[in-house]
Amino acid sequence: MPPPHPPKPVGVRYPPGSTNLPATTIEVFLDFCCPFSAKMWPTLKALQAADAGVQFVVQLVPQPWHPQSAVLHEVGLSIRELFGDAAFFDYCDLIFLNCQSDFFDDKTMDKSRSQLYEDLASRSFPSDGERKAALLAFLGLKGEGNSGSKATQLVKWAVKYHRLARSVHVTPTVFLNGLEAGDVGSGWTVEQWTEKLDNL
Repeated sequence: MPPPHPPKPVGVRYPPGSTNLPATTIEVFLDFCCPFSAKMWPTLKALQAADAGVQFVVQLVPQPWHPQSAVLHEVGLSIRELFGDAAFFDYCDLIFLNCQSDFFDDKTMDKSRSQLYEDLASRSFPSDGERKAALLAFLGLKGEGNSGSKATQLVKWAVKYHRLARSVHVTPTVFLNGLEAGDVGSGWTVEQWTEKLDNL
């Protein structure tokens, strides 16, 4: 039997007296290149649509054993930075529901970083040349050497959070109200999630 979880998030809510916050916070750590993250994604969407009184927080974990994963995350975080949360979740749907396997090792081994950026930008904004151009410009190198792009710091923050604040190594990893829920699996159904949440 897994350890118990707190019935509400650990800590004190601010501002005092807030009543419109959900009872349960579910923090999910996902990798755009992880097939198990993709397996969990539709269930999370269905659970959120069911209005189960939960707040989801999506955290990103680019796994270094898939070099192209960093590129996938750079693009996703850049889209959020440039175009907002809704566009970011559209990108999540694009990758997890439509084309993730196109970016697996066997399909990307001989592709350059620039080719991956171009492919992802074209898929993200197939009929919006302005957004595509803005995204590719954001992903362009800032200077010589290892200067990175404007996306580099965004990836560093995501990696620092999952490494230091949460010690997350594999994906997907789930935290309920601030504590890891090691029993939650990528193949869980909405019914299994609902039972887990009802027990809180």
